[in-house]
Amino acid sequence: MAGNEPGDSRERAFLLASKMIEAKGLLEMNGGADAGNPSNLRAGSAWVWWIPAAAVGAWWLRDLSYYWNSNVESRFGWIVLILTAYLGWERWPTRPRRGEPVSPGQGLLPAVAAWPLLLIAELYKNAIARVAWTSLAVSIACALFLTAWIWLRYGRATWRHFLFPMIFFFVAVPMPDILLSPVVQGLRGIVTRLNVEVLNLLGIPALQQGNLIRLPGCVVGVDDACSGIRSLQSSVMAALFIGDLTLRRPGWKFVFLLAGLGLAVAGNFFRSLYLSITAHQHGAEALKQVHDSAGWSVLVFTGVGVGVLAWCAVRMEHWFLHRARRPMVSRS
Repeated sequence: MAGNEPGDSRERAFLLASKMIEAKGLLEMNGGADAGNPSNLRAGSAWVWWIPAAAVGAWWLRDLSYYWNSNVESRFGWIVLILTAYLGWERWPTRPRRGEPVSPGQGLLPAVAAWPLLLIAELYKNAIARVAWTSLAVSIACALFLTAWIWLRYGRATWRHFLFPMIFFFVAVPMPDILLSPVVQGLRGIVTRLNVEVLNLLGIPALQQGNLIRLPGCVVGVDDACSGIRSLQSSVMAALFIGDLTLRRPGWKFVFLLAGLGLAVAGNFFRSLYLSITAHQHGAEALKQVHDSAGWSVLVFTGVGVGVLAWCAVRMEHWFLHRARRPMVSRS
């Protein structure tokens, strides 16, 4: 046996060297495959890919937090932020598992379009003033940056999957007066006109003068609060959020949104009508005592009404879907 040891050693050394060469070749092949597969690189450095998204989100939140903290009417933006995070978290388990990232040339197009908006908004904000236009421009730019990030990281299918939470977040973005004023003025006119007609039907002489309701002995003005713009924003937020979680068809979600808007207008009509009747019976001084409580009652009315509408909409959608499936089952 001692004479066979040198041969055995050489054979073992040869086998060991062959295995090392084979292992080295496999490593090189795997390394070449990883280098040619961008998804493997993204999987290996996942946390690095999240840095740009976190930076864009922090920039966006920093800009909007100024309005949310400085304006009482805009503080609901923090609620919108929480609801947006919940919508994203709720969609995360059902995201597309096999995304196909777009090419760098296509994926960078939204980022290229976002840079001019961001630069102009930041220059105007720092040199002149911080206005709603700058915040809207920053928000659009940040949304475009996030779009480019999702396209490059996960692909368009994932972007479409998370598109609604991104759009929903714009409920908290301040709108410029040129976009908001037509809505406010329109609601003022509708609420004022309806109040005058109903007051006359109730036997109370009333005359419309612009956004004023002239009563015997006093004048009631329909301001921004009575026009419904605050509860309208709350209704849009609630209708979009609840409709996305409870309804499945886009058509039903749109109908539910319109119903929520109509509910907000109705609530503010009853509020201004109550204030007008109170002013007619007890004088304009009595408005100070009931103005705020009437406003809170409208918010409660709108919240409860949206919940009831959601309950009815879900059951109506299920009924229509069940009715649509029944002929298909009978045919089969």
